[in-house]
Amino acid sequence: MRFFRTTFFACLIQCLGVVSTQAALPPDIEVSIKKYIQKSPSVNGLRVEVEFNDSNQTIPACLGGTIEIASPPGVLRLWGRTTIQVRCAKAAWMINVPVHIRAFGDYVVAGRYLPMGQKLEIGDIRVIEGDLSTLPDDVLRNPRAAYERALVRPLQMGSPIGLNDLKESSVIKVGDPVRIQLMGKDFQVSGEGTAQTAGLVGDMVRVRLLDGQILQGKVLRPGVIGINME
Repeated sequence: MRFFRTTFFACLIQCLGVVSTQAALPPDIEVSIKKYIQKSPSVNGLRVEVEFNDSNQTIPACLGGTIEIASPPGVLRLWGRTTIQVRCAKAAWMINVPVHIRAFGDYVVAGRYLPMGQKLEIGDIRVIEGDLSTLPDDVLRNPRAAYERALVRPLQMGSPIGLNDLKESSVIKVGDPVRIQLMGKDFQVSGEGTAQTAGLVGDMVRVRLLDGQILQGKVLRPGVIGINME
């Protein structure tokens, strides 16, 4: 029994000795992690808040070595819930520290209810500040990217506006001079005309030829309309 007790206490002391080489996440490592995050290009110019998700996490000692901070491979945008790698090459260990990164910046929202097809103008949108990590990747940061574009779906007031919510209002407008490609079996000729209706790429529009004839064709690209004569 005495041998058992001696062995037990020796093991306990050894285990405690191992634990004593560790400490809760030191303040200097927290500061280093925050500085690393703030230098990331994905949060450049943004106000950043970092929350450490595991308050009981411990970091082993890095005796004789230097602790390095890095992001996991493949992480392109350093915000939201992610992990930061803390490692010591000298002691050959690496710890993943779970963090919640909030990045605050300006983004574009609907200033009122906007129906599908609405061509956006200055009074339709506004810019607010918020946590970008909670928003879709395509959210617009600059209102100029929304002007003169049309919505592909309706948006409620205050809804963030993303690039995928918009389409070009038109690549050909009424009165624009256009190049016409007349295509038939075994031939293709080109000419010039004037757009009578507006349209996007792929839309059917009417065009007036130089002789006054009006035909209908498909918008192939900006300034070019194709007319199939077959």
